[in-house]
Amino acid sequence: MDAAQWERTLRQHSRAEGLAETVRLKAGESVTHDDGVYFPMDAVANLTLCKEAAHFQVGFAGNGDVIGIHRLLLPDFPPLGATVMRGGQALRIAQPVLDALLESDAVLRQRMKDYALHSTARFLAEAANAATLSLEKRVARWISLCREAVGSDEIAVTHQYIATALGVRRSGVTVALHILEGEHIIRSRRGRIEVLDPEALVTYSSEDEQSNPSHPACP
Repeated sequence: MDAAQWERTLRQHSRAEGLAETVRLKAGESVTHDDGVYFPMDAVANLTLCKEAAHFQVGFAGNGDVIGIHRLLLPDFPPLGATVMRGGQALRIAQPVLDALLESDAVLRQRMKDYALHSTARFLAEAANAATLSLEKRVARWISLCREAVGSDEIAVTHQYIATALGVRRSGVTVALHILEGEHIIRSRRGRIEVLDPEALVTYSSEDEQSNPSHPACP
């Protein structure tokens, strides 16, 4: 469901007005779950799974996603960091309010739980990719997922932002981008990446390491 459908569902099941407020999220800010549960409208956030000293880029949250629901429904789930990549609007509902709604409405609770479990499977798959894919393939996958989240072939992003999101060195990201440019998959400019061949980007990020021996893993 998109953000508008989530809101209609909340209002339908709660039979109350004003439960969810529209807020403006600014690029670069962290979304703190203590403030509530967020339903992005046109904002896009970068999601990072944190476990002790390690952190893994596990995806993006855009229209149709929910930020903060895992902590509410799955208390033992590792902390999930959310940093706004593209500023925009989101619906926000206070956790105690949503918790009360979920306790009183089994249908709404099941919908939220289904979303939480489905997205958790995606997060774990991305965490596994972080441990098995070479850096250039991780960068390619990050760009592919980001392109899908923002809905554009042009992405306003720096090498350092990608490096921070993936928990790697900036120099490694720069080398990976040069490799992708050499394959004519992307064009990298200062503060911006243009995807030239989306299908090739997906293929490159998912193919076996042995099928592309000419490009060793970046350090």
